[in-house]
Amino acid sequence: MQWRDLIERIADLFQAGGEIMIPLLMLSLAIWTLAIVKGIRLMRERRKECSPEQCLRTFKKKSNMCETGLAKWQWDILSRYMAERCEDSELNREILESIRMRQESQTVRYIGTILILAAIAPLLGLLGTVTGMIATFDVISQFGTGNARALASGIAEALLTTQSGLIVAVPGLIMGTILFHRSEKLKSRMKLFCIGLQEQTDDTRSYGE
Repeated sequence: MQWRDLIERIADLFQAGGEIMIPLLMLSLAIWTLAIVKGIRLMRERRKECSPEQCLRTFKKKSNMCETGLAKWQWDILSRYMAERCEDSELNREILESIRMRQESQTVRYIGTILILAAIAPLLGLLGTVTGMIATFDVISQFGTGNARALASGIAEALLTTQSGLIVAVPGLIMGTILFHRSEKLKSRMKLFCIGLQEQTDDTRSYGE
């Protein structure tokens, strides 16, 4: 019964907010879908991460298999590096750096989109405020201040869209910032992994051959 009352109340608020509530709802769904997908991926990858030495051992045993139990970014860096490396250690360092930079660009994927969508939400709320106030002034110009119900409808639209825009934006910005910091930490781990990987392969030139 309580859930039903809550749903009815939300539906009433949604209706009172007017047409701007639809893009705000879609914006919210997009933000949280991307945030959940990105968050789950970062957590799952973190649990599978291994040391460069362990990764090399796994690669040597299962070099023809895609499912090695390693984090996907470790597998991508390792498999590409082992395929492209040569006898020149300086050239190997440049190859590894290039592979790492490509991998880093994938690390921040979706995060910029989440932050942009979160920044758009209050602007949509502001648009709803403007349309709500225009509707209120239209009522005043036609009926004066005697039609309280129509006046309340316009004011409600203006206030609810502003509130909804902030409700969508603030958690979205917080979530985007958290994911950004986690991706920065992942970039640091990638850098350390590549350093360790090159040290391991330089020490064992015939490794994997």
